[in-house]
Amino acid sequence: IFVTNDSGYNLAMQIYTEVQDPKTGQMNLKSYGPSHGSLHGSSPSAAYLPKDYLQSKRSIAHDNNTTYVYDFLDLFKQALIKTWRAYWQQTGRKEPAAPKEIFKAVELVLDEQRQLEEISRLPGHNDIGMIAWKVDLVTPECPKGRQIIIIANDITHKIGSFGPQEDYLFQRASELARSLHIPRLYIACNSGARIGLAEEVKQAFKVAWNDPSNPDKGIDYLYLTPKAFGKMRNSVNAKLIEESGESRYKIIDVIGEEDGLGVENLQGSGMIAGETSTACEEIVTFSLVSCRTIGIGAYLVRLGQRVVQVETSNIILTGSGALNKVLGRKVYTSNSQLGGIQIMHNNGVSHLASEDDLQAVRSILEW
Repeated sequence: IFVTNDSGYNLAMQIYTEVQDPKTGQMNLKSYGPSHGSLHGSSPSAAYLPKDYLQSKRSIAHDNNTTYVYDFLDLFKQALIKTWRAYWQQTGRKEPAAPKEIFKAVELVLDEQRQLEEISRLPGHNDIGMIAWKVDLVTPECPKGRQIIIIANDITHKIGSFGPQEDYLFQRASELARSLHIPRLYIACNSGARIGLAEEVKQAFKVAWNDPSNPDKGIDYLYLTPKAFGKMRNSVNAKLIEESGESRYKIIDVIGEEDGLGVENLQGSGMIAGETSTACEEIVTFSLVSCRTIGIGAYLVRLGQRVVQVETSNIILTGSGALNKVLGRKVYTSNSQLGGIQIMHNNGVSHLASEDDLQAVRSILEW
């Protein structure tokens, strides 16, 4: 008997018997029942396969006390099934009265013009840290179905941070919800606006000390050699100077060759904050906080109408470590003291506290 639980909420069991191959004499696993399991035909002594791509993603998400972003779709399916079962019990119906297909989702991505297009692809093939879906739900209240837009951070991609591409996907998906006059759900699990590093500059810069014999006296400036500057002219603004008998390019500004490292991320944060404020006035806006939501992520949650916060999550503008450094002493021991449910739920920022992600999803469906 093999029991698997990839997402943490969907338990699957496969039963096999060991049979001997009449041709080779080797023992193989044979699935018990009409459908074949993933190990059907393999040797019972075969080595266990290492984590595949999705398992690695799920492991990262679970280490952060959250559900992998694509697995939230399974949570919605399970929550819908529980909702229908509760409806059958309340109405006294013995036979299921729900349609066969109660949940359908199509993923939304950005095209080259940063406009939305629908796409069908396997989970985990995203190249940005934001996912969006247009979802059809069939509930007892809406047996003919209704649509919602779901927008979610992917904590496994650059720790769920917001860059320009993430901001534009959020913006376009929210605009679509407003144009269709349908509810918008934001699943918040992020690290705020992205603060990137220009790796090419990081590996090449040199330091001019105030006193080369005593680095404790501080830095005068950073510079690049002419050879290094020639390779990264578009990554920095630099001024040519002569010092210590050599030519140096004194770094004035670091730009970086990769888009989405600096102030452009803050511009995008302002854009989606304004969009959320507009959406709050025009449509129903829900937020589900899982793991953590920081900086612009916290603002987006607060600007919405209703917030469900998982008990282990935090809604914060900055972390406890940063605040302790500003204060000059250890005042806070964890982020929960700043944005846990004992703070945010008790003060009305979050409207409902849930034990886990599945319970949070079901609460939103009930709302």
